[in-house]
Amino acid sequence: MTLTATRPIHPGDAAVRSVLVVANPVAGGFRYRALERFAGRLDDLGIRCEVVLTRYAGHLTEIARGLDGRHDALVVGGGDGSINEAVQGLVTLGAAAPTLGVLPFGTANVLAHELALPFSPVAMADLVSDGATGPLHLGRVGGRPFVLMVSAGFDGDVVHAVDAATKRRWGKLAYAGAALRLALARRGRDVVVEADGRRITCRLAVVTTARFYGGPLTITRATHATRPGLRLVTLADDAPGTLAKAAVALGLGRLDRLAGVSDVPVEKVRFLGEGIRMQVDGDRMDTDHGLVEADPVPLRVFRREVD
Repeated sequence: MTLTATRPIHPGDAAVRSVLVVANPVAGGFRYRALERFAGRLDDLGIRCEVVLTRYAGHLTEIARGLDGRHDALVVGGGDGSINEAVQGLVTLGAAAPTLGVLPFGTANVLAHELALPFSPVAMADLVSDGATGPLHLGRVGGRPFVLMVSAGFDGDVVHAVDAATKRRWGKLAYAGAALRLALARRGRDVVVEADGRRITCRLAVVTTARFYGGPLTITRATHATRPGLRLVTLADDAPGTLAKAAVALGLGRLDRLAGVSDVPVEKVRFLGEGIRMQVDGDRMDTDHGLVEADPVPLRVFRREVD
């Protein structure tokens, strides 16, 4: 497969000369040593590298929005939530947006798995130096960009049940514990999905740009973040037994074979329902009944070749 960029290529653009690395020092999984090794390797490769640590919520978005062309790449040290923050700023730059890179040290790192990125900072620096890029296709919910997915129902309930401190301390185990408690409590709500003129009532609904979910788990085999288009994955029932089967099917990459699961292409979706909770790219979001659709303009992202 040939790796291609999504922005116009000008003479000299293929070479990465200057990189800005931004990370949140209070995020779960933060590793200052990884930043040092990444920056040191870039220096060895003759690439200028500036490291900035964010100081408050939304700072990463401000930094990305304010990039002035001095850097060829913006590398985010963190997880999917941090990447989402950066993308909210990058999309405002249009064709002037630098290439996005990811130095993974978040909780799930779904995008890192999706792009087959190395988790070694030295290997990631080498990948940036090699300049292998591809398109990163985004979605939007109510006008807000997302990188991987937006969902409602049981999935959203779990994300809302985990506070930031518990997430930092326990990582994925915090979500597993919350999912178990909520499943046994049987307090789910119906999600009404309006999708391309159809109406579906379910207990969990995910609109995704990506193949992976929760890390290296396959939610759908019919798309990828480097390809255009959205998929709608729904689960009709959230009984404990059904959720247990869904978890096993996710681990095996066979969720689409489970009874009660629907996996279809979509263009325009709305999530409705009384009291539903939503999440975007693994973080809580206020319930938004706005339109979910694909963003027509992809970003450029460093990645390894994927099938």
